[in-house]
Amino acid sequence: MAENEGELKPVDGGDDLEPLQFKTFDVKVKALNHVPFTYNIKVSNKEKRAKTVVFRIFIAPEMDGPLDHSRNMFVELDKFVATVEAQAKEQVITTGTDKTPRRDCESSVILPPVPTVDEIVGGQDLKGVCGCGWPLNLLIPKGTEAGMKGRLYVLATNWEDDGVDSTPLDGSVSYCGKKDKSPYPDKRPMGYPFDRLVLDKE
Repeated sequence: MAENEGELKPVDGGDDLEPLQFKTFDVKVKALNHVPFTYNIKVSNKEKRAKTVVFRIFIAPEMDGPLDHSRNMFVELDKFVATVEAQAKEQVITTGTDKTPRRDCESSVILPPVPTVDEIVGGQDLKGVCGCGWPLNLLIPKGTEAGMKGRLYVLATNWEDDGVDSTPLDGSVSYCGKKDKSPYPDKRPMGYPFDRLVLDKE
């Protein structure tokens, strides 16, 4: 985790007497942030047809003892759907039109980009803007000054079984649901599979 000093950015500030007249000034914002990252997920598919798979990514502090004792500390970082090709061997999972590994800024739990004042004044349509989600700079837990070890868990399940409909999982669906015909991102409970008792394999 790194402390982001921020950049000098132009911010529009208006005069109360003249609300449509703007002045430009610089503001230095100091905020906690993490180094941008991607997920390097490799999956194999022994079947002779491609499979549509939903990936759920969680992070949790590294702790001794049975997994069930710490399952309530798991935080969902992302949930997305991707295709695993037929008979693929260690296929690197990619998303988006550019077919790149999944990025932190594409997470299904974060807030979508917020329009700037210039964009709003310029007439940008705000009807589709969603204020639901978690800030990107708080996606990764702060930890401690000495550092904190954690574990990343990636779970893959069949989207044909879990999917509610054929629409993709776009936006902040993990916490906020979908905005189309079905409000639920999938058929599984929130936090699945750590919403239930976890039995460690002996």
